[in-house]
Amino acid sequence: MANTCSTAQTPRTERGVSTRAVLIGLVFCMAIAVGEPYGILVVGGSPLTADFSTGAAIFLFFLLTLAVNPLSRVVTGAGLRRGELVTVHIMMVVAAAIPSWGLTLNLIPLLGGFFYYATPENGWALVIQENLPDWLVPDDPDKFRTLFEGVAGGQPVPWGQWLKPLMAWGLFITSVYFVTLCLLVILRRQWVERERLLFPLSVLPLQMSDEGEDRALPAFFRSKMMWLGFFVPTFVNSVNALSSYYHFIPRIKLSSSIWILRDSVRLDLTPHFEILGLSFLLNADVSLGVWFFAFIAHLQTGVQALLGWSIGPTQPFSDPGPPSVSHMALGAMFVLVILGFWDARAHLRDVGRKVFLGAPEIDDSEEPLSYRTAAVGAVLGSVFAVVWLTAAGLTPLAAVVLLAAALVTFIGIARIVSQTGLAYCRAPVGAPIFTVNVLGTAMVGPAGIAALGLSFAWNDLRTFVMASAATGLKIAEVTRLECRRLFLAIAASIVVTLVGSAVAILSYAYAYGGINLMGWQFRGIPMFAGDWISHNINNPQPVHLWHLAFVGVGGVLMAAMTYLKNHIVGFPFHPIGLALGLTHPIHSAWFSVFLAWLVKAAVLRYGGAKLYLGVRPLFLGLVLGTFVSAGFWVVVDALTGASGNVLTFA
Repeated sequence: MANTCSTAQTPRTERGVSTRAVLIGLVFCMAIAVGEPYGILVVGGSPLTADFSTGAAIFLFFLLTLAVNPLSRVVTGAGLRRGELVTVHIMMVVAAAIPSWGLTLNLIPLLGGFFYYATPENGWALVIQENLPDWLVPDDPDKFRTLFEGVAGGQPVPWGQWLKPLMAWGLFITSVYFVTLCLLVILRRQWVERERLLFPLSVLPLQMSDEGEDRALPAFFRSKMMWLGFFVPTFVNSVNALSSYYHFIPRIKLSSSIWILRDSVRLDLTPHFEILGLSFLLNADVSLGVWFFAFIAHLQTGVQALLGWSIGPTQPFSDPGPPSVSHMALGAMFVLVILGFWDARAHLRDVGRKVFLGAPEIDDSEEPLSYRTAAVGAVLGSVFAVVWLTAAGLTPLAAVVLLAAALVTFIGIARIVSQTGLAYCRAPVGAPIFTVNVLGTAMVGPAGIAALGLSFAWNDLRTFVMASAATGLKIAEVTRLECRRLFLAIAASIVVTLVGSAVAILSYAYAYGGINLMGWQFRGIPMFAGDWISHNINNPQPVHLWHLAFVGVGGVLMAAMTYLKNHIVGFPFHPIGLALGLTHPIHSAWFSVFLAWLVKAAVLRYGGAKLYLGVRPLFLGLVLGTFVSAGFWVVVDALTGASGNVLTFA
C-alpha cells in the first residue's frame, strides 16, 4: 500500500468521494445540525453529539447501511459503494462536533445571556456588557428578551440582528478549524502510517460498511454475536423509555456509587454500555492506564479534602477534580504533545524539506492538502485568529497564550482519542482558564476577561472537529479514498452544519423561549460564564504560581512514565492516562473502562486472540445498540411530545 490516503492503482471512480456521496452527506449533516439541537432543547432526549463517540452519526449510518442502501440495491439495482458510504460517515462525524457542545449550542445563549441575565445585583451591564465589542454581539440587546422568552404569535424572528455577529464568529471558528485541519494534514502520515495508532473509533463504521461477499448486506449485520450485544442496551433503554410513558413499568437502574476516605470523595460505579463497548477495543496497557490514573486522581482528591489542603477552588470544566489534579494532567498533556513532535521529528523534517525546498522525492500529492498549503494555512490561520481575538478585547500576549494553549490541547486530545479510542474526555484545564492562571488578570484586562468568557463556547473541548477529522482520515486510509476531494467534502460539511445549526437554534429559541427549553445551555452556561467573568474582573487574580508548579510536576511525571514505558518490557501502565485529569467525563467513565479492561484481560488470558476476535462483535453491538436505541427514542419522543428520556452517557 502506498503511503497516502489512497493508492495510485485505485481507479478514481472507486475512491468513493463522488458528487452523489457528498450531496447525501450534506443532507445527513443538515439532519444532525437541525435534529441534535431539537433533541436536546425541545425533546430533552439523549445528547448524540456531545462527545467523540458521535452517536448521531452512528445512528444515521445504521439506517443508511442496514436499511436505505440495501433497499436501494434491491429496488433499483444500484446503491452506494463502500467508499461512498464512508464518505457520508466521515462528513457526519465532522458535523457532529459542531451543533452542541462543540460550538453552536454554547455560543448563541452566551451572546444573549450576558444581557438577559444582567441585574443591578450582579452588575453585568457595567462589568461585562461595556467590555464587549459591538460587532461581537447582536446590535439590539433589548431584543434578547424574546430570545429567552419567545416571540408573540405572528412576530418574525429578528434574523437581521444576528447576521453580523454570527458572520464574525463564523470567520473566527472556521479559521481555527482550518488551522487544526492543516496541523492534522502535517501529522496524518506520522500517526496513521508510521506510528500506526489504532483509531478504535474507526472500527465500528468500517465494520458496518464492509460489504464482504454479499453486497446486499454488510457481513457485520449477519453476526449473531453483534445482535446479542445490540439487544442488551436496546432492551434496557427501551424499558426505561417506556416507563416514562407507562408508569407501571419499573425502570432498570444501573447507577451506583460509593463514598471513600471518610466520605471525602465519591466513586461513580455506573456502567455505561457505549463506554464498555468502545473501551474493549483499547490496548490493555492503555485501558489500564486510563482507569488506574483516574482512580489515583480520586485518591489524591480525597486525601487533599481530608487534609483540608488546596491550591485554590475547583475551576470551570475541570470539576470534580481539584486544581492540583487538573494542572498536573495539563502538564502531562503538554509533555505528551512535545514528545509526540519529538518522535515525529524525522517526518517533520521531511515536511519541512517539502515546504521550503520542494523536495520531489517526498510525495504529498494525495494528502488532503499539500504540505506547503498546510504549513502556510496553519500560519496564516493562526495569525488571523490572534488578530481576531485581539480585536475581541484580548491583549496580543493573551491572545497568543489562549490560541497556543487551545491548539496544544486540540492536538493532545486528538492524539488521545486516536490512540485510545476514549470517546469521553475533555481538556483537564480549559485554555481560557490557563490564560488567566499563567498571566494574571492584570495582563489580560477586563475586555480580555470578557472575551475569554465568550471563548467557553468553543473551548469546552468535550468534542471538536480535529479529533473527529483524525478518525475520518484513518477511515479514508483504510478504504483508499481520494483525500483531496474528501477535504472539500469535510469543508462543505462544516459550513452546512455551522449555518444549519445556528438557524435551527435561533428558530427554536424564538419559537419556544430559551428559558422554556431543556438542557443547561440557555440557563446554565450564560450564568456560569458571566459569574466567572465578573469574579475575575471584580477580584483581580495574580499569576497562579502553585498552579503552574503542578503543571511542571505533571510534565515531569509524564516524561518519567514515558521513559519507563519505552525502556521496560512489559511495563503495564500507559502514561496517556496521566493527561486526562478528573473531569466530569473521566469521573463518570472510568469504571466502565475498568470493566472493559477486566473482561478483555480474562478473554485474552483464557481464550487468546481467537476468542477476542470472536466476542468483539458483541462489544461493538453494545455501542451500536446504545446509540440506535437512544436515537430511536428521541424520534419517538419528538413525535409523541414526551421528554426527558436521556439514555446515553451525558
